[in-house]
Amino acid sequence: MEKTELMFEGSVKNVLKIPQSGDFIFEYSDRFSVFDWGAMPDELEGKGAALASMANFFFNYLGKKESWLDWDLPEELKRYRFNPLLESFKRQGMSHHGVGLGTGNNQYKIKPVEVFKPKYLGNNEWDYTVYREKPVNCLVPLEVVFRFGVPRGSSLLKRTENPDYVKELGLKQAPLIGEKFAKPIIEFSTKLEPSDRYTAYEGARDIAGLNETEFETLKDFVSLVALRVKDIFKEIDVELWDGKFEFAFGEKDESGNRSFTLVDSIGPDELRLTYKGTQLSKETLRKFYRKSEWYKTVEKSKIIADERGDKDWKEVCLKEFNAVPPQLDPILKNACEEMYKSLAQSLNKKFNGEDVFKTCWNLDQVIENIDGDIK
Repeated sequence: MEKTELMFEGSVKNVLKIPQSGDFIFEYSDRFSVFDWGAMPDELEGKGAALASMANFFFNYLGKKESWLDWDLPEELKRYRFNPLLESFKRQGMSHHGVGLGTGNNQYKIKPVEVFKPKYLGNNEWDYTVYREKPVNCLVPLEVVFRFGVPRGSSLLKRTENPDYVKELGLKQAPLIGEKFAKPIIEFSTKLEPSDRYTAYEGARDIAGLNETEFETLKDFVSLVALRVKDIFKEIDVELWDGKFEFAFGEKDESGNRSFTLVDSIGPDELRLTYKGTQLSKETLRKFYRKSEWYKTVEKSKIIADERGDKDWKEVCLKEFNAVPPQLDPILKNACEEMYKSLAQSLNKKFNGEDVFKTCWNLDQVIENIDGDIK
């Protein structure tokens, strides 16, 4: 077994370093987090192994040029300027930081990138000056959100009350619940602040120090990968509604524009998926907690902390309201454990002919025990 050093312990996964090779390892735990709280009281058995399996599957699949050579854009999207990037994927596959599975069944090896955290200035303001120096081989300080549809409760509905934002997203009018898009809607939120904060396009470019060419390339990258992942899930009768990706800056080309590499993970914690109208994602867990008094207190604490210019809303929730999350319903807990394993099994069986969780439930059994209606 390779010698490792613990570099970072997160709420749901640990980051280890392999001194001999310089590679890092994502060690996915069975912990889960919702609403930026951190580790919740319960653990979902098998979740970590399933997430490692799905990270390995998607990075392997998308990183192969063969996965792009036999795929073409939907007819209605061929008028968009995806061709230069799509041709690059067809020549050499999608760029990613994945290396392969680690020695443990919940481990996935990656090539590390630098992370430059912004400085907190107080009053909910952050200093991203370091990104204006155009660094390379470092994390892009944004989460990029893509949306193929608008399910009930989507946070997009709040932001599209602003007509200027609607126009920026390329929409003619504010979307309605249930509406779907052939070309995904792209949004941006902060990545390296205590709570995710959505920002308009100009703000996203400024935070990450992106020039116009880099910004358009990033949006194209997101659209193409989202469309390809959507078709992958379609092969196992699962529908992809929305999700988020994270990126690192690659090297500069002759014009000084940086390329991008997909980092972090792809799986149900980053995606909103449904099977026969039932959610198969972390949204299922969020739905359970939204009914609790704890969730109402979390929302109240965020408002109070924001008004005070205090970045630590969790401290408000714990110390001023003495509010902690409740434990999951046992039936839901079991169903969610099987959900993660069933998705990993379905993907690997369909595309690789491999059984990674041979005794897990099938997707029909999972949705019988989950209250996750998308409508």
